[in-house]
Amino acid sequence: MSKLPLGSLFKILFEGKSSRRFLIGTISGFSFSMAIILCTIGLMDGFEISLKKALSHSNGDIKFASSQGYFPVDDSFKTSFSETGIKNYTTLVQIESFAIVGEQSRGVLLKGINAAKYSEITRLDFNPLQEGIIIGEVFAKKHNLNIGDPLTLAIASNKSRNQGGAILIDVIIDGVVKHGIYEKDLRFIYIDKNKLLKQLGYKKGIANVGYIKIDSFKNINLELDKYEQLLGDNFRFEPYWSEFEVLLDAVEIEKFTITLILQLIVIVAVLNIIAFIVYLSETKSQDFFMLRALGLNLKSFQKFWFYILFLIWLVSCFSAVILKYFFAYLITNLPFLKIPGDIYVMSELEVIVDSIDYIYVFGISLVWITLIGFIMIKRMKNKSLVEGLRQEFS
Repeated sequence: MSKLPLGSLFKILFEGKSSRRFLIGTISGFSFSMAIILCTIGLMDGFEISLKKALSHSNGDIKFASSQGYFPVDDSFKTSFSETGIKNYTTLVQIESFAIVGEQSRGVLLKGINAAKYSEITRLDFNPLQEGIIIGEVFAKKHNLNIGDPLTLAIASNKSRNQGGAILIDVIIDGVVKHGIYEKDLRFIYIDKNKLLKQLGYKKGIANVGYIKIDSFKNINLELDKYEQLLGDNFRFEPYWSEFEVLLDAVEIEKFTITLILQLIVIVAVLNIIAFIVYLSETKSQDFFMLRALGLNLKSFQKFWFYILFLIWLVSCFSAVILKYFFAYLITNLPFLKIPGDIYVMSELEVIVDSIDYIYVFGISLVWITLIGFIMIKRMKNKSLVEGLRQEFS
């Protein structure tokens, strides 16, 4: 029999409830293990992507500051930046302050900004900012504040006669903004730049921090090198993720390590597949040996087992994708699975899995399946038809 009788072989394979149940259990375990790995990688990638996105919303694409502290935003500054090719940027004044709400106070980072320009650079909406302030979402929830509520800011005085004293500024909340990073939503407060300079007693046209928005996001490192070469004596430039660079590097290492550890789950699932194959070999051996005795050659029989293993892998991959979406929904929507933002930096997480992650997880699982296939073939080659028939009819 030269042609592979797939119909007969599949009929033998799926005959009986126990075989079908064992197959369903095997596929379920294999798909569950892959879904767990996909969700783990997705959480790590989601953390990294969400963190970088949130950081770009508060730092632009590139952050710069002067080595001298405050710097004048005058014609000389504008000319030097223009010659470097920096076109889209904004400067601001940021100082440490205390926000006083009733009898409570909290340390905050007060940012004096040009609302229109800052919105353009960071893609955050500061249109409500007029004479008051804009606070972060977490700060508003912690202190039960709404738009129009009063707030007092305490700023350290830099005047010699008031050394050690504080400047108290009574303001009204104009709006609430969401950065996506817990600490920033808790501690960032925005005020008009000129108003802040006036309260500090500084002249207009100075700043201590600036943000740049670049045209080509992929070339951010090239842009940094260029700016450092041309303006490195006066300013230092950093990518928007620099303040969390160590954390992001740690996430990459953890993702790789955890993925390797989770391969133990896949190995357990692979053992279930081996158990399923052994079970079929023992319970269906009479039928298989009978087909071989009637003319089914060993090569066709081996192809059949590879087809079965590939089918198990294919169905498991499809099921793993469905389970991944289900687990991702639970992680992001169930209240008791919400992560504490004050510990994990982010206010909320997403499970983001790209095509490379799918190829990686499914590719490794295919390697395991292929290894099982070769082990089975070796075992079949070591066992002759006569030995199999003697075993079956003994």
